[in-house]
Amino acid sequence: MTNIDARELFNQLIIAESEIDLIHILKSFNLWDTRDNWRPYGDIPNNLGIVHNQQSSPVAALVEKIVNSIDAILISESNRKGIKPSDKSAPRSMQDAVKMFFNITGGKIHLLDAKARTSIANRIQIITSGSKTEPNYIIIDDGEGQNPMDFSTTFLSLLRENKTSIPFVQGRFNMGGTGVLQFTGKNSFQLIVSRKQQDLPDANIKWGFTITRRIEPSEDQSHSLYVYLAPNDNILSFEAEYIMAYPGDYPNLYSEAMTAGTFIKLWNYKLPGRLKSIATLDLRYALEKFLPDPALPIRIRERRNGYRAHSYDTTISGLFSVLADNPSHIETGFDTGTPLTIQNVGIVDLRLILLKEDSEQDRYPSGIFFIVNGQMHSDELGKDFIARRTKLDYVANNLIVFVDCTNLQKRVIEDLFLASRDRMRRCEERTLLEDSIVEYLKDHQGLKEANSRRRQERLSNMSEEDSIEIIQTLIHNDPTLANLFGSGQKIKIPQGPLPQKAIYKGKKYPSFFNIFKEPQGGLMKHCPINRNTRVEFETDAENDYFSRSLDPGKIEVNGLLKVKSIHLWNGIASIRFSLPINCSVGDSFTIDVNVNDISRSSPFHSTFKVIVIEEAIDSESTSGVNKLSGLVGLPNIIEVHKEEHGKYGMNDESGLDIKHGDEDNLDVLINMDNLYLKNEIMKRRNFDPEIIKYWFKYGLFLLAMGMLYDQKKAMGKNDVKEGFDFKPIATATKGLAVTIIPVMIQLRK
Repeated sequence: MTNIDARELFNQLIIAESEIDLIHILKSFNLWDTRDNWRPYGDIPNNLGIVHNQQSSPVAALVEKIVNSIDAILISESNRKGIKPSDKSAPRSMQDAVKMFFNITGGKIHLLDAKARTSIANRIQIITSGSKTEPNYIIIDDGEGQNPMDFSTTFLSLLRENKTSIPFVQGRFNMGGTGVLQFTGKNSFQLIVSRKQQDLPDANIKWGFTITRRIEPSEDQSHSLYVYLAPNDNILSFEAEYIMAYPGDYPNLYSEAMTAGTFIKLWNYKLPGRLKSIATLDLRYALEKFLPDPALPIRIRERRNGYRAHSYDTTISGLFSVLADNPSHIETGFDTGTPLTIQNVGIVDLRLILLKEDSEQDRYPSGIFFIVNGQMHSDELGKDFIARRTKLDYVANNLIVFVDCTNLQKRVIEDLFLASRDRMRRCEERTLLEDSIVEYLKDHQGLKEANSRRRQERLSNMSEEDSIEIIQTLIHNDPTLANLFGSGQKIKIPQGPLPQKAIYKGKKYPSFFNIFKEPQGGLMKHCPINRNTRVEFETDAENDYFSRSLDPGKIEVNGLLKVKSIHLWNGIASIRFSLPINCSVGDSFTIDVNVNDISRSSPFHSTFKVIVIEEAIDSESTSGVNKLSGLVGLPNIIEVHKEEHGKYGMNDESGLDIKHGDEDNLDVLINMDNLYLKNEIMKRRNFDPEIIKYWFKYGLFLLAMGMLYDQKKAMGKNDVKEGFDFKPIATATKGLAVTIIPVMIQLRK
């Protein structure tokens, strides 16, 4: 193919907006049907298993392309500074690279203001084209770029060691960003165009380009094969000082020049329906979740016709930046956390955010998010996990927990997370990590206070008399329910005025940090050999003193004990210390604790002693059936009405939900404005509406208790820490709400 032919083919491919157009173009150049023009991706004839073992989410797959662009920019900046990326003089982490190459404090972009982020964001752009229902996505970066002859060993390679020796990049597994191919239309079309930056070593003046596709199974081929265009085994190329690749003002595409870097276009990308809306909203929010703390910001630009918006361009800087820009959405004092030391795992940085209940619900996710180099690697532990394991149901919907695993040993990261970087393995390290996070959340005084307050705000005006009498009668007369709830102690509903919320204003740099109520002669702790010990300190530090990104406080422990976690809440720092692995009963340790920050010439110093005592007996091993189930009292039935649906996470079709109350009893939430209940009341005019409501309320309650009893029967000792799973009960009662009144009517006949 001549140089002129290659340029003409490129000109047609880049502006094509549908798969049909692409096939027509390739056929017109006699490229579509000739198998010799197509080369296996990664030069691996059996590459289906690699491609299909990537991300399970189209958003996570798209993020891999963005991460590759970030890597490309960092590598180019390293070369520009005369530092070979693989040399020992190169930055040792992505954060260090951003700090060195972009002069960003701490290497954290959320510390920049919005204007500064946007100025950097133009270096990586996501542009939407095509139609509203079948959008195409373009990713452009002005990173290092590649020479045409290097495509096969870079963009189109698989399982090579391209970046394994570079410490400051994310991409290490060399999957070629192939995760997107499963979501790119019917044919997996992907246009890759690149030119190396002309000021970098060994730069070629030519642009290279290729297009990928999926060849489906046939009589001669037992499974799909992913290939790329390479006539005569060569990447097509042409000479040009620039190509028109960047968009202009909305809705203009390909209006501004691109002189080097990489351009990738994906056709008919299969995002979920709502994410196909204007890209500056829902897609932006999804990308911020999957890139909560990106090394560099990204510019997203909507260029599909037919939208009306205040702005068609916006900057994605991750959830960390969104939260930094909107402190009024966060409960006072709840941007906090701790370095968390986990035996046989390592040290992770845990940060928790509690959002106000009136914050934008669609704007923020909730749950536990595991991060490596600013990219989410798992979101499998959602709000249901938090509620089930911690019993903090009333804050779980608004709680964001970031677990930064970047500083774990590489082998631990490899064992924890799949190479697709979107899921965790079920391994011992994961169990230890989960248990430590749960322990930290359960012990967090601020979370416990907030959970109790939110529950009291919702329940304090409710009457308990009818529910108490009816439930006690039901349970006392039914041995099955009595077995579920034990002795049936009285329901406890908060009454009276709400207590005043404590107001605390700490100092960025504390003036004291001392052992709380230290006894005369010093503190001595007795710690069972199978436990860790907790010591409380008093201080006037802000709650995020140890967890903030900029100039955090540091704690140093001299002695054989190690800091496991720090709860700093409103002037009390509760610090857990773990015993040495090889200690013995009777051992005594003197521990020196030094707390320091950049404002101090010398650290705060405290000393205490720990004596190791006999192993503590696990209370679960001596508990009875009721303790095993986690239920010690009667449930509290709560009527929920339409105006309260948002607070309880309900909608018109919800039937019932269950939350943990105080002291291990349950709050059973009944949707008394259920759509089907209201319809039945309208249809059954010969029945007293209050009777229908009574059947609905207590009928759903008893059905739910039956399902809960079934869970309890299946519980063993190993299930105790997992707790009851209320989600399937809520889901089931959503369907039962449709039929419960008609069934009751029929049974009366």
